[in-house]
Amino acid sequence: MTPLTLLCPQCGSPLPRQALWRIVTCTYCGADVTRSEDLVRAADFREAYLRSRAGDSDADIACGGQRYKTIAHLGAGGSATLALAERSGAMPRRVVLKIAHAGAPSGQLAREKAILDQLQDDGVPGAAYFTQRLPQAVAVGSSASADGQQREVLVLRHPTGFWGSLADVRLAYGRAIDARHAVWMWRRVLEVLAYVHAGGWSHGRLVPEHLLVHPADHGVLIIGWSGARRSRHDGGAAQGRDLMQLAWAMRAMLADAPGEPAISRATPPPLARLLERASLDAAWCAALGAEGMRQAVGSAAKDAFGPARFIDFSPTPSA
Repeated sequence: MTPLTLLCPQCGSPLPRQALWRIVTCTYCGADVTRSEDLVRAADFREAYLRSRAGDSDADIACGGQRYKTIAHLGAGGSATLALAERSGAMPRRVVLKIAHAGAPSGQLAREKAILDQLQDDGVPGAAYFTQRLPQAVAVGSSASADGQQREVLVLRHPTGFWGSLADVRLAYGRAIDARHAVWMWRRVLEVLAYVHAGGWSHGRLVPEHLLVHPADHGVLIIGWSGARRSRHDGGAAQGRDLMQLAWAMRAMLADAPGEPAISRATPPPLARLLERASLDAAWCAALGAEGMRQAVGSAAKDAFGPARFIDFSPTPSA
């Protein structure tokens, strides 16, 4: 065996063999030395870690031991405001902050995080694919708002590429969207619902405001999970209501005027008939299930438009 002599890189003095696997102090010059590139002193690591979390003076929200700087207002619901933000410090990351309104039920956002965590942890077949198509919670806590009151805050990973909600799309158009786009929107949500329902969950509030659209990839992200329920007994009925609510959301996208959605005359009859029944018959929806409904939508779309093909979608009408 060839002898190995370790030398201090600072003064050239011999070092003990322990320098192969741990940090040693040179007895001649006092330098801390190790041959391993993976070792760092715990005190040095902690100092760097604290620096990375220190943030900057512009950060206005603290949650889960991190500080965040709000960038833009994204919207507001009945119980919370949404904001795009960036994690402050040495490792910035874009997130979405859900900040509870004053007087909102205590613990509501904590419950939503618990639900999202359970959805991510469920071992239902297809989890590797579908958990990437559900909101991912980072942290929940409370932070002082501008009025000095403590508000509950939920931090979510920022889903890149999503433009806004279907309610925003409907507002931008001011009229019914092309029914071919309603088909892929409907089917994308049904794909995720089939996975969620297989785990016994129901969303409970599938309205256009809770469906974010990804124009480039023809994707839809379901948000607003604070009212979700998991049931081993009444799951079928609750899931049927999910499907009926989704049908009403699609009717809203295919209505010529705001308010209670009357299906546009431009909607092809096969789709109009399916929408009509799905939005009025919860028991039929429950019997069909999300996957059965997805197949029914595909069949109606084929009858209406022929073989499926990709059509570019803009969330705002062209000039």
